[in-house]
Amino acid sequence: MSVSQPLAVPPRKCALLWLVLVGVSSCLLAAPARATQTQNRVVDVIEVSGLIDPPTSDYLLDRLRQAEEDGVHAAIIQLNTPGGLDASMEEIIEEMLGMSVPVIVWVAPRGAQAASAGTFITYAANLAYMADAAGIGPAGPVNLGEGDQSETQEHATAERATAAIEELAVARSRNRSWAVDAVRDGATLGAAAAEEIDVVDGVASSLQELFEEMDGRTVTTANGGTLRLETWDDASGALSNRVRFQHMSPWQQLLHGVATPEAAFLLLLVGMFGLIFELYNPGIGLAGIIGGVCLVLSFYGLSVLPTEWLAVLAVVAAVGFFVVDVQTAGLGAWTAAGVVVLIPAALLLFTGTSLSIDGWVVAAAVAGTLVFFVSVMTAALRVRLRRPVTGEESLIGMIGEAQTDIAPEGTVRTNGMLWRARTMETGIAAGSRVEVKASEGLVLLVEPLHEKEPAAQTLPSIKGGNS
Repeated sequence: MSVSQPLAVPPRKCALLWLVLVGVSSCLLAAPARATQTQNRVVDVIEVSGLIDPPTSDYLLDRLRQAEEDGVHAAIIQLNTPGGLDASMEEIIEEMLGMSVPVIVWVAPRGAQAASAGTFITYAANLAYMADAAGIGPAGPVNLGEGDQSETQEHATAERATAAIEELAVARSRNRSWAVDAVRDGATLGAAAAEEIDVVDGVASSLQELFEEMDGRTVTTANGGTLRLETWDDASGALSNRVRFQHMSPWQQLLHGVATPEAAFLLLLVGMFGLIFELYNPGIGLAGIIGGVCLVLSFYGLSVLPTEWLAVLAVVAAVGFFVVDVQTAGLGAWTAAGVVVLIPAALLLFTGTSLSIDGWVVAAAVAGTLVFFVSVMTAALRVRLRRPVTGEESLIGMIGEAQTDIAPEGTVRTNGMLWRARTMETGIAAGSRVEVKASEGLVLLVEPLHEKEPAAQTLPSIKGGNS
């Protein structure tokens, strides 16, 4: 019987088998590590809505710097703005251009706009996207901090804005000619047209669509490095990163809300109304506190916005005219003067800029002012001048009846109530009518009521004579 020999494996096949096993093991070990790394990556979504003002600028700059400090995969600015202040815009753009983290601008939601300063911010982004029905432009000069300009100054401002947006177009490989038209001619574009002529990089109406569009794009950051964005996993059909949504704090929202033309103007009026009402009706001070807070918020908004302070003084003067008419208890020339001054003052409050107060807001403010002074302040003045109807002072001058002899003290009934009474007279008999002259705490000082007696009738004298 023969003994079988062990099967010999060639050395070359052993090496090949070993390499295959090592490769498979490496892939199996790397997959969880890659998945963990992907899940740990963060994408910030920073919402920016409304005017680009100092509160918005401070909030956005803080969020961008935090994103860079945290080393996020990308920072997305969800933008919807009609424009804003040039100084605030320049701070934001400077920060965006110096970021080592990719910055993406997404003009959203549907119907959003990126006008004026918003157009410049969109052009400064590494990547830019727009939602359906969103718009971009115009990108006129945004010197909102200046008043009326001469023709030469306006031309110089337009040229500076043109040069600035051309530089952004070259730096981010965007459509340069349209950017110039947006500044000089006020050109605007919808989402589809903007994508077609390379103003933006794509159209995305939802966050999922945005991450799908961004996935695989390569961007160059400020430090000269290139980064390939990985934001969507086709295999699992899910986001490849953890999304961190950023919003304004309540305090930032308050400051941002009052830094609008309508809010600053209305708060100015309400603040003055509160103080005036408090002066005419001193009490617990609630109206004064509300008025003071409104004035503080209003002056913050006016200090942030490019305000014509002569127009502010005109608004104060107009309210003063209404106060004069309240004092004279009439609706005459002073009220008419107040209306005549208030309307143009409100319309010129931010003259020489692209900011203005809506005409309906001005009309509502004038109507509200008339209602306040004609009804509220008139009623308050009547209450202030009217004799008290309650308390001890209301008893002075009342007529009562002595319930007991008052010599010098006793009791009287007046206004349906019994009171202790004292008199300076020799004495008042019970049942006599008395008049309250003063009060000392719960004791009334009374005197007997001296009713006027009818004058004695005299007979006409009859002169005698002979007939």
